[in-house]
Amino acid sequence: MLSTVLAGIILFHVSQLLFQARHAVVGLEQLRQVLETASRISAERAPSYVLMAGEPGQTGTARTNLDAARAETDRALNQAATIVEGVPFNDIMRHLVQARALVELAAAETPVQYESVQRASEALFATYDAYQAVIMRKAALLINSDPELAGPVQHALILGALHDDAGRLGSSVIAPLIANIPIPESDIAAGQRLNGRIKLQRQLLSLSPNLNNSSRLPASIPTEAETSLVKKGEPLVARFVAEGTHGGAYSLTAAAFTDRYTEALKPLGVWRRAYIDSLLADYQQKERQAWGIAWVVGTIMLCVISLIAGGVLLVHQRVLRPLLVASEAVVRLAHREPVQFPLVHNGGPELRPLFEAVELLDIKLREWDADTQRLRHQAETDELTNLLNRRAFQMLGESWLEGTWPDRETFLILLDIDHFKSINDRYGHAMGDQVLVMVAAALQAHIRSDDLAGRIGGEEFAVLIRAQDQDTALALAQRLRKGIEDILILGSDGERIPVTASFGVAANKHFTWRQLMAKADVALYAAKQAGRNCVRVAEQGNTTISA
Repeated sequence: MLSTVLAGIILFHVSQLLFQARHAVVGLEQLRQVLETASRISAERAPSYVLMAGEPGQTGTARTNLDAARAETDRALNQAATIVEGVPFNDIMRHLVQARALVELAAAETPVQYESVQRASEALFATYDAYQAVIMRKAALLINSDPELAGPVQHALILGALHDDAGRLGSSVIAPLIANIPIPESDIAAGQRLNGRIKLQRQLLSLSPNLNNSSRLPASIPTEAETSLVKKGEPLVARFVAEGTHGGAYSLTAAAFTDRYTEALKPLGVWRRAYIDSLLADYQQKERQAWGIAWVVGTIMLCVISLIAGGVLLVHQRVLRPLLVASEAVVRLAHREPVQFPLVHNGGPELRPLFEAVELLDIKLREWDADTQRLRHQAETDELTNLLNRRAFQMLGESWLEGTWPDRETFLILLDIDHFKSINDRYGHAMGDQVLVMVAAALQAHIRSDDLAGRIGGEEFAVLIRAQDQDTALALAQRLRKGIEDILILGSDGERIPVTASFGVAANKHFTWRQLMAKADVALYAAKQAGRNCVRVAEQGNTTISA
């Protein structure tokens, strides 16, 4: 017992050392990914400016470059969302979508206006600023887990901020350059403030020479980055400020300026990445050392414990092992994982009642699962039509609206059987129920497996789909309308009972579920007003259009 306790204490301290080193490595790798995502967001500005400039011969290349940059940004954001929790990524995506829309609007103008480019540029900055919450969250978690990382992490954040502010400095002249107008005083003032921030950041970096001069970071990298910024980037901006202030013609096009300035800032990005890589390499070395210590200590402790373990092996085989088998079976049953019966064990006959109880537990759990599935099905399904009932349809629909589908929209189709009361009154409720069943069958025959269909009222049904555009949703609504119209039901007199339905279609425009239902209901009412057996589409402002 004393040997085991001593081994446990030693291994605990060794494991703490190993855990701390490993946690630092993982945290730094994640911080690198988070900062790289920030760079991807910043990198989207340059091709956006070139596209908005719309220079002859540049449009095709600019579009290709911008699409590639946007794809990289989206990929990086998706990865960052899996790394950092507790940050509203929806707000970041909302800023990004808005910024991209403003870029497209500015690019479509002929000639492009200064105000349009400036709005798009500010929206791109807003996206980066919103993403700062992710960076700060990850940095705070990393520092809290290992206070020794406070200085290096802050150093990395300053490098990232320096790179971004240097990029913004170039953006301070891009809108006047694209619009070919003199630089407004507000842009000049913004550039001066950015110059002040850049100087402060460079001073903060110089206050940590031990961080800058890491043995794994070549001294040429910081030197080259500062030289490129001071001798190439800042003078280029100052030159254009002078040209724009004095009202003379600009000496470079927007695309040429963007290319040249981007090239001047590349060493800053190299500096930040190289610094993180060097920091990560240091902690990876610490992790390897911790593994080495753990291996030596573990080997020694294993030898000691092995001598002791021989004395309790028989007890383990006859008592503990069978109990472990039983406990593992119970845990697997608790997690609804399959268990192979009968359980194989080496226990004595006194343990047989325990294993019989485990088998009985498995039988009862299977019965309970079957009852639960049946009750869930009954709670979520309309008994007559076997479609989703109103409550289940609303719950699934609300979860749909919370998801994001960049290439598809969500559409709600409401339909109401025309003159259903007359069918009940003339042919009886049994025939009315048959009509409801056949309408439900017609819906299921025309929708896809991943669409939702439900009965949300007496004779009212709803279909929720994801489609690329409104025409696809309208085409489905028309097929559903025709499918219902083709239903063949004969009354007791052999006469065909006409069955038709009116349809209302609404597209989700960041609505709540209640708002989307209201939009579709307005369109459904318009279809009834138009004579029934037709489709109407809800538009913004509660107006409807025919389909």
